[in-house]
Amino acid sequence: MGTGVVNIENQQFLLGPNQGILFRPRIPHEYHPLDQKNWKTAFLSFDGTLCEELAQYLGLKDFLYIDRISPEIMAFIPEIFHDFISSNTVSLPDQSVEIYKFIMLLHQNNVFKDLHSNATHITLPIVNYISDHYSEKVSNEQLSKITSYSVTYQNRVFKKAFDITPLEYLTNYRMKKAKEFLLTHPEWEINTIGNKVGFHNISHFISQFKKTYHTTPTKFRRFI
Repeated sequence: MGTGVVNIENQQFLLGPNQGILFRPRIPHEYHPLDQKNWKTAFLSFDGTLCEELAQYLGLKDFLYIDRISPEIMAFIPEIFHDFISSNTVSLPDQSVEIYKFIMLLHQNNVFKDLHSNATHITLPIVNYISDHYSEKVSNEQLSKITSYSVTYQNRVFKKAFDITPLEYLTNYRMKKAKEFLLTHPEWEINTIGNKVGFHNISHFISQFKKTYHTTPTKFRRFI
């Protein structure tokens, strides 16, 4: 509640309700209430072997100002914040899973915020379709039917907005879901996870995972 001022790297931000800043450790900053009025804040800090990779995933340089958050994040934060500060603190693996979910929500929030308004009618249906059908076979032709534009045009617009093609976005999304499943479902076999993210050839799945993350799914699971 309330509004405050945050100074970071010679920049000043007003931080009001449903806004926030994510920044790396040891980045000098200061903050105070606006006009000395009441300002209630909360913070979450975390570290771990995947932090650098997650920071790159978010496009985080030194800090990331979030001026508007999605309803999903608004619902998620109070729930997980209560769990973290309660006397029944969740286990460290569970905390890692929740933080990973939070990062995924932040990424999705930024993706939708950064879409060019004149391209949303093309990019948004593609993003939504992929998030709902990533486990299935997806082709440019299918996406073209969703957008009602030619494959060439829709791909050009999508790449301008995301710097990758729709099918490259699909592959990246599948890999991120695979990592999520490796974290959240330790009981699932690697083959099961591959199938759930749209790879029905286990060798192809392992090869793509290694190409993306420079390790195999099995080694990634051991690492965490």
